[in-house]
Amino acid sequence: MPTYEQLRSQISLLSRPETNDAREISWTTGARVVGLSRTHEDRLEIFLVGGPLQPTLRSVRDALQYGPWWHADVSGPAFEANRLLLPALGHFDEVAAFVCTELLKNGADIDLPGAFGRTEGILNLVFERLWISDAALLGLAGELLLIDALCQLAPTKQVAQVVEAWDGWSQSMRDFSWGSLGVEIKTTTASTSTHHVQGTHQVEVVHDEGRDFDETGLLLVSIGLVAAAPHENSFTVPMLTDRIVGRLDEADRDDASTVFLSHVREYGSESGLGYDHLTMGHDLSFARAFHVAFVRGYDMTDNNVSVLRRGDVIAHQFVDAGSLKYVIDLPQRVSGDINPIVGLMQTATAILGSTMTV
Repeated sequence: MPTYEQLRSQISLLSRPETNDAREISWTTGARVVGLSRTHEDRLEIFLVGGPLQPTLRSVRDALQYGPWWHADVSGPAFEANRLLLPALGHFDEVAAFVCTELLKNGADIDLPGAFGRTEGILNLVFERLWISDAALLGLAGELLLIDALCQLAPTKQVAQVVEAWDGWSQSMRDFSWGSLGVEIKTTTASTSTHHVQGTHQVEVVHDEGRDFDETGLLLVSIGLVAAAPHENSFTVPMLTDRIVGRLDEADRDDASTVFLSHVREYGSESGLGYDHLTMGHDLSFARAFHVAFVRGYDMTDNNVSVLRRGDVIAHQFVDAGSLKYVIDLPQRVSGDINPIVGLMQTATAILGSTMTV
């Protein structure tokens, strides 16, 4: 059985195919039960050859897909296998090597269903952590996309003020505040504005005199991103970070740049993300490219935005309104052509041009 170090070396040699429908399989042993490859998007695949496996844990079930898979030589027959697809972010070569080591140690070559059952608990922990990190990168990409748009539109003397209005990952009331306008930024890879809400304060204006926080408006910016091969209309987190730092350099605000980069570094650190632009700017783990599917700015003070708010919950005295978590699915149109604002630059323009600006 190969060691972890041997599998890690084997994975490092995997090449990315030129097209989506081609792959080169590298088998971990001569039994050809556990195989590895990379997708065209540079995501790692782990193939488990045999009948359909029946995972019992959700994270594993979401990551597993059974079906026929083609080799790079498409003239050859497809093989039936269960595929574990790793997310697109992070140092996942190590993760894949660890997973394969555990599967083989538990007897995958001889009894795949049994080995899979004995390994599923570990797989569940691994995939839960991977998807949290992946979601953190997505969230960071969406927030930086809007901050960059605001920086490009703002006068040079106001750029530092724009950047300082973003608190990053910190436990602040808002993602971004511009005067008395609160801006909540939600990012998704779905085709609709479907987002998780962590407390009713994310969907309603907040008045908190004790914290000197008094909003008169709230814009929920819904950003849809799609993973893409690098091209002229795509962007990466390092690319956006460079652009924002460049605008701060033009404003001669090294102090604001230092604080901004620390916020970027802190973003998602609890989930294992921790992107340090100064040392990881050329790290392939963060080279994931996106293009924008949609940007919509929803005026959450509009009575036509029908979502659950604090007033709907507070009457239930045994419910802690602050603990409420739920999913919203906002329509493409709420109030004619007024709400939502459509487009990235249009949304940024509305924020900077708001009557509630600083």
